[in-house]
Amino acid sequence: MDLEKKLQNILDDSVASGEELGVQLTIYKNGEELYDLTSGWTSADHHRRMDSDTLVPVFSVGKGVITTLFHVLRQKGFLSPDDLVTKYWPEYGQAGKEETRVWHVLTHRAGLWELPENYPFEDFFDYEKATNQLARQAPADVIGGNHHYHAHTYGLLLGKILEDATGKPLRQLFQEELFGPLGMDRIFFGTPDSEYGNLAPIERGNADADDIRLRFYGPKVLGGLNPSSNGCCNARSLARLYASLIAPGLEGRRLLTEETIAEATILRRCDGDPVPLENWDKFGYGYALCGPLNDMGRMFGHGGACGAEGFADKKTGYAIGFTKQRLNRSHPDHVTRNRLSEALGLPIRIW
Repeated sequence: MDLEKKLQNILDDSVASGEELGVQLTIYKNGEELYDLTSGWTSADHHRRMDSDTLVPVFSVGKGVITTLFHVLRQKGFLSPDDLVTKYWPEYGQAGKEETRVWHVLTHRAGLWELPENYPFEDFFDYEKATNQLARQAPADVIGGNHHYHAHTYGLLLGKILEDATGKPLRQLFQEELFGPLGMDRIFFGTPDSEYGNLAPIERGNADADDIRLRFYGPKVLGGLNPSSNGCCNARSLARLYASLIAPGLEGRRLLTEETIAEATILRRCDGDPVPLENWDKFGYGYALCGPLNDMGRMFGHGGACGAEGFADKKTGYAIGFTKQRLNRSHPDHVTRNRLSEALGLPIRIW
């Protein structure tokens, strides 16, 4: 059986078994599209088939996208990981955060991994309100100390820094630096109403009825702006992004240099905070590292809370986008992703 048929069978079997409802898988190798596959349905009523252009909420996969934007702007000389955040965002210099540097944000060591406990959920996606709150807020741990995954604040913090460093709105930066040049035409941080007809909603699956992931749907959430967790896209856009980051680049165009990627994919932990090998959250400068333990930076990208992912593998030349919308209690361990990895000869990613 050839590889394309094997991968398609895995997707079809996952839908037939009920493990998945709808899935997209796009694979580039050495910068060229290899496969663009789909299976299943956009909703539980089976009214419409999942296709390559369907939008899917991808949760934290967006962190890898805004991380890439940072590195593009860094290469252009707009900012550096070593800069103080206050160089661009003066209002951030209060409540004990005055010495925060950009690399503290990139490595999830800025001490602001949560908004206040009583902060309204939908306000996480009101970009201006949330970034103003973070500017006022005191850190919850030593800045630059132990790693704490900034699940909902990473994209807010980094986005505000990038805006102030360039003088341009974040959505404009995404379009000018990434989406337009790379032909990523099915990706949004702030999904317009006109796209809801082609959006696959999050589906409960075997998750609990009060699972917080079910709240990540609706105009105020998906229509807001928080690249940490409110992006919607297709698998092809993710694969194109990551194909542009490793040699030889996307269709011959490489977005980031070898030096930039090498520095971005070094594990960044403080000496007193060794990475638990069983944990998924191993970070370089913004990218989650998912290579084998003896070469963690070989594979890099980001996964999402429903099981979507985008990543590149320096060794094989694969760049992969995968989306799904059915929740599984096994998260972050996903049967379908594991089977696809085995078929491709890649290390399994639990993220």
